[in-house]
Amino acid sequence: MRLFVIVNLLFLLAMPGVASASSGITDPFPVVLDRDSDRVDISRHLTYYEDASGEYGIEDILSDWPDIASVEQPDEAYNFGFTDSAYWFHTRIENRSNPNQRWVLEGLYPIIDRMEVYFLREDGRIERQQAGDSIPFATRGRKHHNINFSFDLPRGEATDVFLRVTTSGAVQMQLTLWENEAFSAADHQERFILGVYYGLLFCMAAFNLLIFVSIRDKNYLWYVSYIVFYGLLQFTLNGLSFEHLWPEATWWNNRAISFLIAMGMFSILGFSKSFLALKVNAPRLERIFVGFMLFFPIMALASLFWPDYGPVIRVTTFMASVSVLFILVAGAICLYRNFKPARYFMIAWSALLSGMILYTLKTFGLMPANFVTDYAIQIGSAFEVILLSLALADRMRLLMLENQQIQEDMTHRLEQRVSERTSELEVANRQLEALSSTDGLTGVFNRRYFDERLCEETARCSRSGPLSLLMVDVDRFKDLNDSLGHQAGDDCLRKIADAISASVNRGADIVARYGGEEFAVILPDTDSKGARCMAERIRRRVDEALRFCWNDKPVPVTVSIGVATAAARQRFEPAELIGAADEALYEAKQGGRNTLKYRDCASATAGEISSDQG
Repeated sequence: MRLFVIVNLLFLLAMPGVASASSGITDPFPVVLDRDSDRVDISRHLTYYEDASGEYGIEDILSDWPDIASVEQPDEAYNFGFTDSAYWFHTRIENRSNPNQRWVLEGLYPIIDRMEVYFLREDGRIERQQAGDSIPFATRGRKHHNINFSFDLPRGEATDVFLRVTTSGAVQMQLTLWENEAFSAADHQERFILGVYYGLLFCMAAFNLLIFVSIRDKNYLWYVSYIVFYGLLQFTLNGLSFEHLWPEATWWNNRAISFLIAMGMFSILGFSKSFLALKVNAPRLERIFVGFMLFFPIMALASLFWPDYGPVIRVTTFMASVSVLFILVAGAICLYRNFKPARYFMIAWSALLSGMILYTLKTFGLMPANFVTDYAIQIGSAFEVILLSLALADRMRLLMLENQQIQEDMTHRLEQRVSERTSELEVANRQLEALSSTDGLTGVFNRRYFDERLCEETARCSRSGPLSLLMVDVDRFKDLNDSLGHQAGDDCLRKIADAISASVNRGADIVARYGGEEFAVILPDTDSKGARCMAERIRRRVDEALRFCWNDKPVPVTVSIGVATAAARQRFEPAELIGAADEALYEAKQGGRNTLKYRDCASATAGEISSDQG
């Protein structure tokens, strides 16, 4: 009987499960659960081994672990980045005094392709579970967006936990051990926070899409596409897409990250290029942005059709990081060049980067884990989305102000042009009026203008001062015209018109060609004495100063003048004044020429002043 028992014990010890549970696998820093333990970060309690060939199974690991496992305790959660190797991790969980029996092991990096967990029980049993974004969602222990494994561990028991991780992305081992009820409560709170976050993204996308439909500004379309792709990317990174949108589409779920990163970068590059007006503010950077925008759609297609997904996600992630740096440089350049919309743009990106930095510092243990650091990326991206929306609104406001200023400038210029054209038209009208009222030969006013002004001055005379009229006729002009020709006659009339105009020195006086060789001079506010003096001045200037010559031969020229005056506040017709002056002119012509005669318009009595009397 004793021999039978010894043989059986040796047989049991030779079994792999019993050997691993009771043999020489020791953990230098096990996870110990006491009465108050309901959430334990076990990331720093792991030892690991890199299986570069990927050929190790659980039996090989159990036999070789004491020789191949790492021995140093990590300072923070393991992060091996992109790798093609399989990684094994081990820890021991001892429930010394906690009354809870049901526990959940949660992986906080939900986009690992495959994570297999082996629970080595003290009775030799090995329990295996697997999860990851390449494993159907229904196989998970809890219907939760993060990778998780449920297991029982009553008080007083312990278990060795081995995890095998393979992924085309990064290997990040942030593990948390939860008591079952505490996990449910934390999940409830996390879903509320994520619901608020994604609700905000949805509302901002819908709001800005409506604005785009209303005003057709392409910046809003770029912005909406960025929110959609970035929101889907975060939704996928949080594991929620796999839980709610495509739980059975493991092939697409495994490649969605690279596709969404590429399309998200395409959208934010297009938005940044358009929003910052790089074609004007930074033409060289604009060409670089166009190159990036051609690159990322190619990578999006490669993520779907390239057989080896690993290099695609690595290149896409690296180029996305480079593109973000160029976006920040572009924003800084535009801000330096005083492009006002760049202010909100830079603040928005600073908010997102601040959130990423806080989360990174929390991950490396440089900042405490709290609500702000746990959800720093979500908080930062939420602020970024809000601030970018404000940036669009501010840009629209600035464009409206600029358009308003342009419109005001155009209105002012238009008014100025209208005023200038009006002035030009007024000048042209005055010129046309002058041309229409000017005698073409002599340059003085014509008969039509004379008639109009005489009517005006006659009406004014009936209310105010006296009015005088001179009728000037060239003596023996017909003889001169017949003997010397019409050209000589025309030249003679021009010189006489100049002589009469030179004799009149008041702006109100009017010199006009009445007809043929006869001129008329209207003298407002001029009495009979002043009119006779003006007539004598004209006669003397023509007789003594004109000195008309034709073909280098002097030709004597004289004029006869009829003078008529209407007294102040006297009512009369223009024809009466013309008739009086014409009668006086006729008398002057009959009296020997080169003289002037006067007749008063009121009394119709003539007075005479000879040329000798002056």
